[in-house]
Amino acid sequence: MRTFGLLAFLSLTICQAAPVAALADSIPLDANFQPALPVIPDRAYLLTDFGAVGDGKTLNTDAFKKAIDRIKADGGGRLVVPKGVFRTLSFNLCSSLDLHLEAGAMIQAPATFAEYGLPDPTTLHSQEEVAAKVRTPEPIIIGSHLHDVAITGTGTIDGNGSIWWAWSERASRKNQGRLVYRRFHMVVFNGCERLHVSDITLSNSPMFHLVPRDVTDLVIERVKVRAPFDAPNTDAIDPGPVTNALVRDCDIDTGDDDIVIKSGGTNILIENCTIAHGHGISIGSETSRGVRNMLVRHCTLTGTDNGIRIKSMRGAGGLVQQVRYTDLQLTNVQNAIVLELDYVDDNRPNFRGDPAKVPAIRDILIDNVTITNSERAGKIVGLPDSPITRITLRNVQLSARHDFKIKDAVDLHFENVTGH
Repeated sequence: MRTFGLLAFLSLTICQAAPVAALADSIPLDANFQPALPVIPDRAYLLTDFGAVGDGKTLNTDAFKKAIDRIKADGGGRLVVPKGVFRTLSFNLCSSLDLHLEAGAMIQAPATFAEYGLPDPTTLHSQEEVAAKVRTPEPIIIGSHLHDVAITGTGTIDGNGSIWWAWSERASRKNQGRLVYRRFHMVVFNGCERLHVSDITLSNSPMFHLVPRDVTDLVIERVKVRAPFDAPNTDAIDPGPVTNALVRDCDIDTGDDDIVIKSGGTNILIENCTIAHGHGISIGSETSRGVRNMLVRHCTLTGTDNGIRIKSMRGAGGLVQQVRYTDLQLTNVQNAIVLELDYVDDNRPNFRGDPAKVPAIRDILIDNVTITNSERAGKIVGLPDSPITRITLRNVQLSARHDFKIKDAVDLHFENVTGH
């Protein structure tokens, strides 16, 4: 283990400050980068015309299904959710659809296990009984193998997650013997071309809030995500794998990863986001399909557990390369910069995965970043057989109370890195 105090860490700039042009310098994303947006017919349908009642009590699952079936049959259009609280179980979207939530509209998950058709956890006596009697609900909103889809408007999608957090893995670790109910993600897309999510608020998901998987041309903008800082595994925005993705102008405050690229992705721009609490802007821990050509810029992180973070582990690894973080403001974060290939998932401490999937990180540029009052400067920790390589910190102002750690990492470059 090579462990440096901050003064020793900064002294590396003396011995390794030869000019270097990391491959991340050549990332071809610029101000004009714009994934393709969905094309949706200009027809509007009102949810309440299909029997929906926004009283915060009635389950409107059938109304959502009827409305979307009609829109699908007509070839697409906009489903308008008016002001009101519309409780629902899971429903599926269709292609050529804009799910539009007007101001004051809320799509909300059930508030009790009974509404899901599940037994109260206090009536069960073992995890084996849970496995036999409890099915994990589907996401509230699902989009599978679609094209041209949008979720827009200034309304809210709420997961009523508190009942699930109380019976989570984290709750079980704190209260030995407490049963665990497996939780679901709130809004999930599996395979989609041209997806646009804008202006809505996502709140209180049982687990991850927005999960776009295998999406080509993704735009997420001006989205607000809220969950208590101690709500377990409440990731905000989890794209991946994804090709051509733009996440911008989002306002996030949750209990886990705020924005995280999972499994893989290429051509990704994250910009102008404001983040408080949570685990910062991350890649991983699953990187099996690799991440390449990613730019993070003009973001502010305050009070997060991590700032810049790339995490992976044996059994779920791939190559993360050509990633640049620039013009970031990090204040009061716990761990400023974390690049780690020996990550351990608390929910899967015995994970082994595929031994052929060895993670790797190379060609990362972190420049024009100000880090103020961090608890720990961070770490760059690779593996003996897969050292992290070609990492550049340039024009970084850093203040932290604890040491920066480096292990199994080579070809590191520090240029104009100052701090105390």
